Amino acid sequence: MWSWFVDAMRQHPEIAIFLTMALGFFIGRIGVKGIVLGSVTGTLLAGVIVGQLDIQIPDLVKTVAFIGFLFALGFKVGPQFFAAMTKNGIPQVIISVVGCVVGLLVAWGMAVFMGYGPGWGAGLLAGGLTQSSVIGVATDAINASATIPANMKATYVNQIPVGYAVCYLFGTAAAAYFLSQVAWRMLGSKSLVDDCRTMEKELGTALDPDDAPAYRRFERRTYQVTAGSELDGSTVAAFEQLAESRGRRIFLFRYRRGETMAFTAQDTVLRAGDVVTVTANHADFIHGEMTAVGQEIDDPSLLGYDIETLPVVITSKELDGKTPAELAEHPEARALFITKLVRAGIEMPLGTNTKLHRGDEITVQGPRELVERAVPHVGTPNRTSDETDFSYVGLGIFLGGLIGIPTIAIAGADIGLTTSGGALIMGLVFGWLRAKRPSFGRFPPAAEWIMNTGGLCMFVGIVGITSGPNFIAGIKQEGLGLLLSGLVVTLLPMLVVMYLGKLLYKWPVPITLGVTAGTFTTTASIGAITDSAKSQVPVLGYTVPYAVGNTLLTIWGTIIVALLS
Repeated sequence: MWSWFVDAMRQHPEIAIFLTMALGFFIGRIGVKGIVLGSVTGTLLAGVIVGQLDIQIPDLVKTVAFIGFLFALGFKVGPQFFAAMTKNGIPQVIISVVGCVVGLLVAWGMAVFMGYGPGWGAGLLAGGLTQSSVIGVATDAINASATIPANMKATYVNQIPVGYAVCYLFGTAAAAYFLSQVAWRMLGSKSLVDDCRTMEKELGTALDPDDAPAYRRFERRTYQVTAGSELDGSTVAAFEQLAESRGRRIFLFRYRRGETMAFTAQDTVLRAGDVVTVTANHADFIHGEMTAVGQEIDDPSLLGYDIETLPVVITSKELDGKTPAELAEHPEARALFITKLVRAGIEMPLGTNTKLHRGDEITVQGPRELVERAVPHVGTPNRTSDETDFSYVGLGIFLGGLIGIPTIAIAGADIGLTTSGGALIMGLVFGWLRAKRPSFGRFPPAAEWIMNTGGLCMFVGIVGITSGPNFIAGIKQEGLGLLLSGLVVTLLPMLVVMYLGKLLYKWPVPITLGVTAGTFTTTASIGAITDSAKSQVPVLGYTVPYAVGNTLLTIWGTIIVALLS
């Protein structure tokens, strides 16, 4: 039975690939104290296990999966990458670039100190800086190198995943613990939680103490106007303006007078006995703000109008840099609320003073006809659809591959983007174009996830399978040295970024932690930071450096090979 299974895997390697991914995603869920291995590392380890069966897989399969992953990665972060080139984003870009350069220099220095060649050196860089894409870029650079002897290329390529696995496992855990438990104390903070609470108040994101997952930020209820209340005899416009003068957004959208139901107009005068729908923040209802209206009653039929919750990508130049509070002043914003903000695929803290940018996706909620009327003033709706514009995606990957082919000779070595690097660059451009003109180039999140996470996991799974027979021997040979070197590569650049952010730009501690985590693309770290902070505020510093770090650290895969060849 066993021999039949082994023969089946060898004769049909496509089955072995999917077995590896199935095992890898299961292994990736294993974690300790909230820190998990992740699907990428899990799939690499699963590949090493399956690779003990000595399975041969064509390189083309691995290459296609990796190029698809890099394009999807660039597509995801492209809008934020280019948005960061504006005046407000430049400080974070500068710190991120400096951090990435320091990371490259530290990895190179440790590789030289340890006597590593391009294989171990690339693995050290990939794992120490927790950037999985370096594996593929460095592999392409080694195979394309004219200075590396042909008989050494396979050895170097097989060293990369070993170095990555050792350094990544310990580096990820060390980075998450350091940034969430130690770094904020080193930056002079007495309480990360209190720092975030202070920023939440400044941003207008603080919620009620009774906030929970079932919390509804905006509600619609029905009230009967009582005699002598502020609403009795008032026009809708006058009452809403009065509420606004008190710092409240309260809207009266529909009313019942006797047996007649109608939508309100700005000059509608409401009388005692009328029943009216009230739309407001949850806090306004529980803090007694509605005593000015009347007595709450249950009137389901009056609330029978359609409410639409629609994601909209901001494309309007006029809205770039505006806050929700400023948007609320627009005439078309009446009875509409922003319930969610997503930037570069990451949900951001949302408050009245949060600045919005072109390319952001905001979720607008309100009566359907009002939402549809307001959308053209904001941008393009991102309506739910499973369809991918693959002519756009395919063209981007094709063009990226073309621009990655040319090379230039530097210090006797041929240096170029490679087809994978070209795919990343073109992904950035095509993602940015999609954000500017969302009417074309649709790439739904599920399809993007398959190409991004699925493509990377397929790639590292194949890497694990092909390097499996030499993996254990490699760990025995360089394990301890790699572990210690990896920790230096992980932590030293983080210290540089932290103190530059504090001394040069004087950022608040939560933002500095987010910038540090983003620069080195440590997703586990930002999760650990927000858990420790009990707040999403650190994410405000994460997205711009994450876009820059993903781009530069990937390109470093080519540079480290050139430096160590």
